[in-house]
Amino acid sequence: MKQIIPLIILVLSTVFQTKIISKKFIITRDPFNPNPIESLSQTQNYSEKSFKVTGIIWDKESPSTVIQFPRFKKIFNIGDSINNHKITTITKKYIELTTSSNKIMVKLGEEKIFE
Repeated sequence: MKQIIPLIILVLSTVFQTKIISKKFIITRDPFNPNPIESLSQTQNYSEKSFKVTGIIWDKESPSTVIQFPRFKKIFNIGDSINNHKITTITKKYIELTTSSNKIMVKLGEEKIFE
Protein backbone atom coordinates (compact mmCIF):
# COMPACT_ATOMS: atom_id res chain seq x y z
CA MET A 1 0.00 0.00 0.00
CA LYS A 2 2.85 2.40 0.83
CA GLN A 3 4.34 1.80 -2.62
CA ILE A 4 1.05 2.40 -4.46
CA ILE A 5 0.42 5.90 -3.03
CA PRO A 6 3.66 7.43 -4.45
CA LEU A 7 2.92 5.73 -7.77
CA ILE A 8 -0.60 7.23 -7.88
CA ILE A 9 0.79 10.67 -7.00
CA LEU A 10 3.38 10.37 -9.76
CA VAL A 11 0.78 9.37 -12.36
CA LEU A 12 -1.64 12.14 -11.33
CA SER A 13 1.06 14.83 -11.34
CA THR A 14 2.14 13.76 -14.83
CA VAL A 15 -1.44 14.01 -16.10
CA PHE A 16 -1.92 17.49 -14.58
CA GLN A 17 1.43 18.71 -15.94
CA THR A 18 0.47 17.58 -19.43
CA LYS A 19 -2.83 19.51 -19.24
CA ILE A 20 -1.10 22.66 -17.98
CA ILE A 21 1.64 22.54 -20.61
CA SER A 22 -0.81 22.01 -23.47
CA LYS A 23 -2.85 25.16 -22.63
CA LYS A 24 -1.80 28.53 -24.05
CA PHE A 25 -1.89 31.55 -21.79
CA ILE A 26 -2.69 34.91 -23.35
CA ILE A 27 -1.72 37.92 -21.27
CA THR A 28 -3.88 40.94 -22.06
CA ARG A 29 -2.00 43.52 -19.99
CA ASP A 30 1.53 44.24 -18.88
CA PRO A 31 1.84 43.38 -15.16
CA PHE A 32 4.89 45.63 -14.87
CA ASN A 33 3.03 48.72 -16.11
CA PRO A 34 -0.22 49.27 -14.16
CA ASN A 35 -0.93 52.59 -15.98
CA PRO A 36 -0.37 51.94 -19.67
CA ILE A 37 -0.15 54.84 -22.10
CA GLU A 38 -2.83 54.61 -24.74
CA SER A 39 -2.46 56.00 -28.22
CA LEU A 40 -4.98 58.66 -29.21
CA SER A 41 -7.11 58.38 -32.32
CA GLN A 42 -7.15 61.35 -34.70
CA THR A 43 -10.82 62.26 -34.17
CA GLN A 44 -10.84 62.71 -30.40
CA ASN A 45 -10.56 66.05 -28.63
CA TYR A 46 -9.71 66.01 -24.93
CA SER A 47 -11.23 68.91 -23.02
CA GLU A 48 -9.38 68.71 -19.73
CA LYS A 49 -8.73 71.90 -17.73
CA SER A 50 -5.04 71.23 -17.14
CA PHE A 51 -2.24 69.07 -18.48
CA LYS A 52 1.52 68.67 -18.25
CA VAL A 53 3.97 67.77 -21.03
CA THR A 54 5.83 64.88 -19.38
CA GLY A 55 7.68 63.51 -22.37
CA ILE A 56 8.63 64.01 -25.98
CA ILE A 57 9.30 61.01 -28.19
CA TRP A 58 11.56 62.51 -30.79
CA ASP A 59 11.58 61.19 -34.33
CA LYS A 60 12.36 63.63 -37.12
CA GLU A 61 9.55 62.30 -39.32
CA SER A 62 6.93 61.48 -36.67
CA PRO A 63 7.47 63.14 -33.26
CA SER A 64 5.05 62.44 -30.40
CA THR A 65 4.45 63.91 -26.97
CA VAL A 66 3.30 62.36 -23.70
CA ILE A 67 0.65 64.48 -21.96
CA GLN A 68 -0.27 63.90 -18.30
CA PHE A 69 -3.82 64.87 -17.38
CA PRO A 70 -5.08 64.81 -13.76
CA ARG A 71 -6.57 61.31 -14.19
CA PHE A 72 -4.64 59.71 -17.07
CA LYS A 73 -1.87 60.15 -19.63
CA LYS A 74 -1.90 59.89 -23.42
CA ILE A 75 0.45 60.00 -26.38
CA PHE A 76 -0.35 62.75 -28.88
CA ASN A 77 0.90 63.39 -32.40
CA ILE A 78 0.91 66.46 -34.62
CA GLY A 79 -2.70 67.19 -35.63
CA ASP A 80 -4.30 65.87 -32.42
CA SER A 81 -6.42 68.23 -30.28
CA ILE A 82 -6.45 69.19 -26.61
CA ASN A 83 -9.26 71.48 -25.42
CA ASN A 84 -9.91 72.67 -29.01
CA HIS A 85 -6.21 73.52 -29.46
CA LYS A 86 -4.53 71.61 -32.28
CA ILE A 87 -0.96 70.37 -31.82
CA THR A 88 0.92 71.95 -34.73
CA THR A 89 4.58 71.56 -33.70
CA ILE A 90 6.53 69.09 -31.58
CA THR A 91 10.23 69.83 -31.03
CA LYS A 92 12.78 68.28 -28.69
CA LYS A 93 12.03 70.93 -26.02
CA TYR A 94 8.42 72.09 -26.46
CA ILE A 95 5.08 71.67 -28.24
CA GLU A 96 2.90 74.29 -29.91
CA LEU A 97 -0.89 74.35 -29.68
CA THR A 98 -2.92 76.62 -31.95
CA THR A 99 -6.48 77.78 -32.44
CA SER A 100 -7.74 80.17 -35.10
CA SER A 101 -6.77 83.16 -32.92
CA ASN A 102 -4.16 81.88 -30.46
CA LYS A 103 -0.80 80.08 -30.37
CA ILE A 104 0.52 78.51 -27.14
CA MET A 105 3.99 77.08 -26.51
CA VAL A 106 4.29 74.51 -23.68
CA LYS A 107 7.79 73.41 -22.68
CA LEU A 108 8.74 69.90 -21.61
CA GLY A 109 7.90 69.54 -17.90
CA GLU A 110 5.62 72.59 -17.92
CA GLU A 111 1.99 72.48 -16.77
CA LYS A 112 -0.72 74.36 -18.66
CA ILE A 113 -4.10 75.35 -17.21
CA PHE A 114 -6.88 76.48 -19.55
CA GLU A 115 -9.23 79.22 -18.30
